[in-house]
Amino acid sequence: MRHHIESLQVRVPLSLVLVTLATFLCVSIAIGIQTSINLYADQKRALEAQAHALAPILTNALLHDEVWMAYTAVRGPKTFPSSHNEDDPFHLVINDKWKVFVSDHPKQFPLSTRLDQSDLGKRIRQLLPEPLPAAQQFLALEGRQLIYAPLLSEDTPIGAVIIVGPRGAIRQRLFEILESGLLVMGGLLLVITPFGWAWGSRMVKPLVRLADCMRRVGKDPIEELECPIYAGQDEIGQLAHGFQTMLKEMHAKQALERQMLAQDRLAAIGRIAGGVAHEINNPLAGMLVAIDTFKQQPAEKQDPLKTLGLIERGLSQILDTVSALLVECRIEQRQCTPEDIEDIHRLVLTNEATHSIDIHWQNDMRSALQLPATAIRQILLNLSLNALQAAAERPDGIVEVVIHATGKELVIEVSNTGIPIPQAELEKIFEPFHTGKAGGTGLGLWITYQVVNQLDGEIVAMSDENRTSFRVSLPCSNETS
Repeated sequence: MRHHIESLQVRVPLSLVLVTLATFLCVSIAIGIQTSINLYADQKRALEAQAHALAPILTNALLHDEVWMAYTAVRGPKTFPSSHNEDDPFHLVINDKWKVFVSDHPKQFPLSTRLDQSDLGKRIRQLLPEPLPAAQQFLALEGRQLIYAPLLSEDTPIGAVIIVGPRGAIRQRLFEILESGLLVMGGLLLVITPFGWAWGSRMVKPLVRLADCMRRVGKDPIEELECPIYAGQDEIGQLAHGFQTMLKEMHAKQALERQMLAQDRLAAIGRIAGGVAHEINNPLAGMLVAIDTFKQQPAEKQDPLKTLGLIERGLSQILDTVSALLVECRIEQRQCTPEDIEDIHRLVLTNEATHSIDIHWQNDMRSALQLPATAIRQILLNLSLNALQAAAERPDGIVEVVIHATGKELVIEVSNTGIPIPQAELEKIFEPFHTGKAGGTGLGLWITYQVVNQLDGEIVAMSDENRTSFRVSLPCSNETS
């Protein structure tokens, strides 16, 4: 579920819808604020217009003490309807002594009483300074708008008209406007939202298809990848074009790799066949020469045993060569013991190449391991003899052999002083029939490499100016026999 939500196929259309909703909300708030400002401004202009229209009449009525004229003026046509409750608008005329001259709410503001004798009049009185201001003022009274307009005679205030707007009229009008606006915008939102979702899905569809194709890379064969993806000129189209180019290059690279692998295999087969032919041809030629010599000698000088011995040794050499090539055969399962390691140690010490070589042998193997004894002996003997031959090329040669056994692996490290092996030779050192010494067959290290691989191990060769070393790691068990 989470993976589905995180997909661009959902996120992009959802984002467009959310942006539309956010835009709708912001526009609604902006319209509400601006409408409220406009309504307050309209009411202020309406109050100012009333005050301006009433000022001449009320000034004349106040000068001639014409109460009825003033009352008729304030009770005339009104911008705001009145039902005589506390939230209704009202008009109030006072004289320069702050006494009520006339009001359209006579019960609330009795005539000839001081303005501050009623609670509402007291609150109005607190908004105005002493004495009567000579300038028009626009004030707020408990959420209602109040306009104070002085009545002047020869630029001297003789009284004032106070007009208080209705309570809640702006809010009610605002709600009415917003309600109708929201209905219109809601209808538009119902149309725009599905369109935005469809447009977002269409916009992201090429990207989703491209991602699906990219997921298949590495799983499906390159030559079977068919991706009919978007091919436009925008960024997604450019990305799709780059992906198609990458597929073509990968297909070409894969074909080239297969061709190179086939060539390498043919080359390896050729090298092996050449080496085998060379290794078998030499003893065969020797046997043929021995047979020919035997046939050409007189009967009394012929020595069958000598000739048969030559043929036997030649056939043995051919058998050893073929056996080396059959190293993939099943390895016997007799466990390797510490005595097997010591046997190799004695063989190394008796080798004629050790006469001028210092051999350091360290074996901490104390119990049998679940490893085939013959294979371990063959690995250790091949590496040790090679080290002895290499160390003999320099005076005071040194060979070090370390066998370290743990509960999980057997590690054999064989190193020697002598002429270093070039890096180019190190890369080919485990190939069959590759040898760097005269008279070598090039099969010893290749056999060792094959045996290590059969045992799921690893062999590494390193060489520098001071030392050449081989390290073999073999997984094993510490169970004893």
